[in-house]
Amino acid sequence: MRVGVIGLGPQGRRVVRVLSEMPQLELAAVVDRDEEALSTLALPASATRHRCAEEFWERGGCDLICIATNGPSHAALALEAMDAGARFVMVEKPMACTVADCERMRDEAIRRGVRLAVDHSRRHDPLYRWLRDQIRSGIWGEPRSVWMQQPGIGLGCRGTHAIDLVRFLTDSDVRSVTAWIDEPRGENPRGGEFVDPGGLLVLDMTQGLRGVICQIEDGAGPISVEIDLTACRIRLDERFGTVEIIERDLAVQPGPGRPPAYRSISAPDGYRAQLDMFQMVRGLLEELISDAPLECDSEHGIETIRVLVAAYISEQKEHSPVALASLSESERELLLSVT
Repeated sequence: MRVGVIGLGPQGRRVVRVLSEMPQLELAAVVDRDEEALSTLALPASATRHRCAEEFWERGGCDLICIATNGPSHAALALEAMDAGARFVMVEKPMACTVADCERMRDEAIRRGVRLAVDHSRRHDPLYRWLRDQIRSGIWGEPRSVWMQQPGIGLGCRGTHAIDLVRFLTDSDVRSVTAWIDEPRGENPRGGEFVDPGGLLVLDMTQGLRGVICQIEDGAGPISVEIDLTACRIRLDERFGTVEIIERDLAVQPGPGRPPAYRSISAPDGYRAQLDMFQMVRGLLEELISDAPLECDSEHGIETIRVLVAAYISEQKEHSPVALASLSESERELLLSVT
């Protein structure tokens, strides 16, 4: 299967490396506006290099297109890829910068029979998949809150991962968002045309769950996650790879002389909180070209952007809760200059 990669920033280069290790896929073309990025990347001798997508489409495109450009270009490139005959499309997050664009991408993929995936990569991390299965099994009781803190830019670039992770782990949907959007701490390193600050999001979710997303542009980090359930507390540190799982024995009723009973348990051998970006990209690509249901399908990408748009509207409304179901037509077209 012939593959084209559009965008050769850090994530695009990761995709290229992963493709080189997948014999069932042939890297046929790369696209980037930066001449240095194009000329310095080692590629198979048969792969072509293009400065613009239009030139690439004119040469026939590919079966699988991986889009790793900045957010505002995702929708147009995905639609062009489908129009050029791509049967599989992978888009980096954020899926697009308006809810309406995300929905157009989904609808066109359905109309053409294209498999469309959004790279919410933690869905393909072994530890997070194991935690998802454990939480959904009910052995740790009911989930009550998920809290995730990340440093860096911004709610669109990195916060979307956190939004999706809360939904993925708990199988819960966001009903409303209350948010505080920070002022940018400086110029966006991807360009002055992008504005993607941090902020604090409180998600009111189904099943009595609350999610808290804390994106701190100038925060010290490292990335940390806490998941609180009625019979368990889980803490992860993605920088150092540590996982702490504390179970509570609900059969022990606390009282005078009877403190709560806890025990520490371990994740399966080899499961760490330190992410392997290459492994996650490979997992997504393998799933995309298979017949298996997509963990990272377009509906999850759309839902994440709905939450992000609702967050910005909540900020405009003096931090009032904004229900996702109430987004108007004009709000669905609200353009966020995130990356």
